[in-house]
Amino acid sequence: MDEYITSIDLGTSKVCVIISEIDQTGQLQIIGVGVCPCEGIKKGVVVDIESTSRAILYALEQAENMANVEVNTAYVNIPGGYSKVIRNKGIIAVSGEDKEIDSDDVKRVLNSAAILSLPQDQQIIDIIPTQYIIDGYDEIKDPVGMVGIRLEADVDIVIGSTTTILNTVKSANEVGMEVLGIIPEPFAASESVSNRDERGLGVLIIDIGAGTSDFSVFKNDKLIYNDLVPIAGNHITNDISVGLRISFNESEKIKRKFGIAYTPLASDEKMLKVNPIGIDEKINISEVQLSKIIEARLGEIFEIINEELIKNDLKEEILTGVVLTGGGVGYFPGSKELAKEIFNLPVRIGKPKFIGIDEPIYSSGAGLISYSLERKFNYYIECNDVEVKKSKSKKNSGNSITSFFRRIWDEYF
Repeated sequence: MDEYITSIDLGTSKVCVIISEIDQTGQLQIIGVGVCPCEGIKKGVVVDIESTSRAILYALEQAENMANVEVNTAYVNIPGGYSKVIRNKGIIAVSGEDKEIDSDDVKRVLNSAAILSLPQDQQIIDIIPTQYIIDGYDEIKDPVGMVGIRLEADVDIVIGSTTTILNTVKSANEVGMEVLGIIPEPFAASESVSNRDERGLGVLIIDIGAGTSDFSVFKNDKLIYNDLVPIAGNHITNDISVGLRISFNESEKIKRKFGIAYTPLASDEKMLKVNPIGIDEKINISEVQLSKIIEARLGEIFEIINEELIKNDLKEEILTGVVLTGGGVGYFPGSKELAKEIFNLPVRIGKPKFIGIDEPIYSSGAGLISYSLERKFNYYIECNDVEVKKSKSKKNSGNSITSFFRRIWDEYF
């Protein structure tokens, strides 16, 4: 493992880079954080590589300056709605003469589980073994060193959009960063804001960002459903802008400073001054007026998610409740109350437990680091001969998309 573990959280409105290390006591410590606005990502997908790379570089320089280190590798996220999990099984005969299972046997059985037909626009990101079976004996977590004739593996195969993966990797490569792994948003967020007991009994995690709202259901510590709603924080800001006839920037400021997501908590007597476009003087609006706009859009997001859960018979699987996170709602008083009213489930705000980044906006970035440590990363990504120009920035490590895919293939198999 590298001395430092770095994450790059690519969001619609910002790029966040977090650098961490394991201290002498074995504890994970956050030593550097950088955040930069980004205009190269829309709805969680890279649409402008140059702009995205520039934002990554600025955020990376901030984090490196804070940590007083230089890093060249990172884990990067992709939106949950552009990835999904396929369950499959692999079976092999144990190869050794003494029938003792070794790491090569494990790689072979996972390789056999990965043989499946995929659409051309989909790529395998990861293979997560859920259990191994030796000669009919199941629920084995680590078969290495055990003896048997037939080895089976039940696995969750995580696949994602090839276009999303390639453009994400290239954006990081452009500033000389080698991508060690692509992690879908649900896995990162869940590791950061929920615990194993919640994921075991059943939990709904809603990660509302600027451009999209990812939601995922975990049961038996496995992801059983994930999707996204293409409505999020920026849509709330736009509604305020249209409803009050003020600029988008002013809308964002008053949303963050005065926003309340549940109208019963707002006051009709508390007045806010805004400057409508085309009017020379400021006017007063009540806290309730602002709250009604926010509640309507946030409520729409929750209603869409709730309908999806009901349609897919998932409500009964969620025994521990709802965890809300992400920069889109974390600062709104009343978001818990509104979600509780719509989902009729216990609701809490989820945030990382690391000192210095204990805010919902950092949930994904912190989760990338935690998940990378937890999973030890068993990857399977097909080799793609895609050339990418060398970094033009000061960080020039000569990485490429090709080397990323080939390294993962070589290490895994």
